[in-house]
Amino acid sequence: MVIFGLVSTACIPVLESPPISEAEFGEWEQHTDMITARSEMPAAVMDGLIYVPGGFGGEDVFEVYDATTERWRQLASLPSGRHHLMAAAHEGRVYVFGGARSILDWGARDTAWSYDPETDRWKELASMPEARLSGAVVSVGDYLYVVGGVGGSQALLCYDPLADEWTPLADLIEAREHTTAVAYQGQIYALGGRWDGVGELASVEVYDPDSDQWRFTTKMNVPRAGHAATVAGERIYVLGGEVLTEERQTLDSVEIFEPISETWYLGAPLAVPLHGVPAVAVDGVIYVLGGSDRAGAIENHGRVLSLNVTLGE
Repeated sequence: MVIFGLVSTACIPVLESPPISEAEFGEWEQHTDMITARSEMPAAVMDGLIYVPGGFGGEDVFEVYDATTERWRQLASLPSGRHHLMAAAHEGRVYVFGGARSILDWGARDTAWSYDPETDRWKELASMPEARLSGAVVSVGDYLYVVGGVGGSQALLCYDPLADEWTPLADLIEAREHTTAVAYQGQIYALGGRWDGVGELASVEVYDPDSDQWRFTTKMNVPRAGHAATVAGERIYVLGGEVLTEERQTLDSVEIFEPISETWYLGAPLAVPLHGVPAVAVDGVIYVLGGSDRAGAIENHGRVLSLNVTLGE
């Protein structure tokens, strides 16, 4: 283990947020590297294990990380290679949606698969109503929701695992891809991203499943795309990303959102700038896996970084 010392909604103001110091949250730590260094892939947590499917550098690779033992293990390969795919854990299985086939093939796919860890096997599911890549997927209640991405509309796509059926729901207010999303107290937060001709976004939207409506909340301080996000405790953490619209830049900045007060704060920056990277939380520790440190480029190192955020509570 190694320790490391645009366009948005005008009516939503940027808050002048007081910084939260690195000392309050401890320091970023580096753990066992991924078996296959990758970027532009998701991650999903189930029973304390972190599952990482596909991505540039290993489109058909599927690996799992045990944070307790700091060990990686290879699992059954994806049914077909994918990068810019979307994944989430739900009711004992890992679900994978969409993405594109290879670095030479950027056509968005409508595929949907589930993985059973007990049998180490994949199952093909009903295809999405439309192809998507570079979006995000979250689990809320009995359903999975695909948020944003390119390849189709900006409708929220709801998947019912029991019925193996899809239902299109309300469009995002602002189109976004290379975005990320999290579920918090039964609602869905879509955070940042970019759109062709618009650039990187700082805007944040919140979806209420009961009303099937999106609303804006306080935007982030930094427009970003290709970033990571996760929920730990009562906070939403947004980490890294890239900016391509002006001078290309990979970000190390971390922002923390408190949904109750709708307030953003600055957090301890990543040990290295990263984009195309997922983040998950396990027992109050945030893990950031893989990613690339060159904006708009593939330069994968397979790092596993963690930050214990319970120190700040």
